[in-house]
Formats: sequence, C-alpha cells, structure tokens
Amino acid sequence: MRSPVSAVTIVKSRTEKLCNLISQLEQCSPTPDELVLVWMAPPSDLSLIKSDKFDIVHKFTTQGELPIAKARNKGMQAAKHANLAYLNVDAVISPSLFRDGLLALKDNSVVFTSVVFLPSERCNKPYSDISKNEQQIGYLASNDETLPEDDNNEIPSREKENHHGKFSDDSICSTVFFIRKADFQKTGGFDEGYAGFGLNDEDFFTNCRALGYSLEQLPTRTFAPQRPNYQCPVNHLLDFVHNAQRFYSKWGFYPCENVLNAYAEEGYINADFKANGVKIVQLPEHEDEAAPPPSIGTLSPSSNANTVAFTSFHSPAKNQEVLSTTA
Repeated sequence: MRSPVSAVTIVKSRTEKLCNLISQLEQCSPTPDELVLVWMAPPSDLSLIKSDKFDIVHKFTTQGELPIAKARNKGMQAAKHANLAYLNVDAVISPSLFRDGLLALKDNSVVFTSVVFLPSERCNKPYSDISKNEQQIGYLASNDETLPEDDNNEIPSREKENHHGKFSDDSICSTVFFIRKADFQKTGGFDEGYAGFGLNDEDFFTNCRALGYSLEQLPTRTFAPQRPNYQCPVNHLLDFVHNAQRFYSKWGFYPCENVLNAYAEEGYINADFKANGVKIVQLPEHEDEAAPPPSIGTLSPSSNANTVAFTSFHSPAKNQEVLSTTA
C-alpha cells in the first residue's frame, strides 16, 4: 500500500492554468490524496473549486496579497500528509508523476523532475501529445546531463558552478518536487526575507544541501512554459541585488555569478563585488519610458556578457555616493 501524498500549489490570477492542473491531477495514477491550494490574492469565482478524485483544501490570504515564499510555506504547512509534492500551477505533468516520485522519495531527500521549457502555446496540449512531439523532435530538459554545451536558446542554461555544490538552475528544480513534510519543516521553509524577484529557490535548495539532503532528479519529464524570470530582467535589478546580498550573508558565496558579472560589465554594480560586496553603482534608464523594460537574455555557460543587450543607463554625478538597496 502506497503512502498518501499532499499536492501543493499556489495561484494568483492564472486560474485557467489552475483548472488545467486540477484536470491533470485527476488523470494521474495514482492521484494525490489532497490538493492544498493557496490563493495569493482575494478570492475569485474558482476559490471553492472541487474535485471528485481528491479533496481540495483552499487557503486564503488575510492580507492584500501573499508573496510567493509565504504562500508556498502556507501551503506546505497546511498539508496533512507526510509526503509533499509541490507543483507550479502552470506545469504539465506526467500521469505517472506520483508513482515515480513516491518510489524515489526517502527521508532526507528532495526529488524533482526534469523540466522541458516550451513556448506557452505548446503547453496547452495534453501531456501525451507534447510527449509524442518530444520523441519526434527531441526536446531537451533544462537540467538534463544531455544538454549540449551550446544551448538552443529555447531553454535556460544548466550551468553548474563548482563551488559549494551549487546548481545555478535550482529555480528549475522547484517546478515540481517531492519532500517529506518533516524534512521541509527542518529547513524552516522558503525564506520570506527575500524581496520580490530572484534567488528564493536557490536559497531553499542550498539550505537542503547544507542539511545533508540528497537532491535526486527523476527521469520523469515535466513540461512548462518559458518564463522571463529565468532571464533576470534589468527592471528587477534592485530586488536581485538585495537578494544576492542576503544570500551571501547566509551562505558565504554569491549565486548566479554569471548574472552579477553581466551587471558589473555594464556598470550597474561594482566589478569587485566578490571582494567588497555587491553595491549598485548606477540604475538602468530606458530611452523610451513608455516601452516595457527589456530583459537581459539567458546567460548560458557559452555566453559572453559583452554580447548581452541592456537598456541604456545614466551615470551618477561625479563624486556621488554609490547607491545601495534599501529593500
């Protein structure tokens, strides 16, 4: 007899993705024993949605809007079973997900799927259809060992840094992962001190490694739409720098150094950040204030930071103090 499992997801406004996820969960064999659904924003028409296959436990915010880390923690803590499966609401999951994940899960471990990132329109199809296309045209998962040195620009880099056992694609691992509830509680959950964009996933999985947990990747594929938060947009510079400072204060090294090096190349932060800490030197300035801020583009192991396109920026006045974040 298998152990029961709680699935957990969070949603803000992507209710069509939520309906699709619930439908997929109902088609899994086995199904989860419950779905804990955390609403990050005020209730909608779907806030009491039910399923005939498993219980759906709705958790609501008592404030205006829940940040991602707090919403995740709320869901994981509310789950009633010993085994937890966290899923991004836009994930397209295998029908065998829970069988595969529970077979691999053990104490002091985190089990995650490989992830294939695709254009959003391709993710609207059933898993079986996407999987058939994968076999025909050879999609590559972003955290597969089979990923070539020259990435195909449709998926994030899987660059691995040698120090501290740090995987630079930890944010990809969080798309779908399994963990025992007792082990999640030992981590203290996702750090709610990170502000806005970036590095919360890197912090969580670094914490897992520090606790001695093994991180194991399933061969099971998950499909997910490409998302700009793997590209570190320039308009999130303040958040990213604040979070990098927090990460360094906890772990003694900087995550995603390729992104920080690109910022330094363009003069946004100090070039000697490894020795003297990250400080913002100047902020991006958009030539067309009405246009949306462009993003840095995925920085892969083979990328040259000098080829990355940034917005224009202005320099501070002479002798002006270096800016620092107050977020």
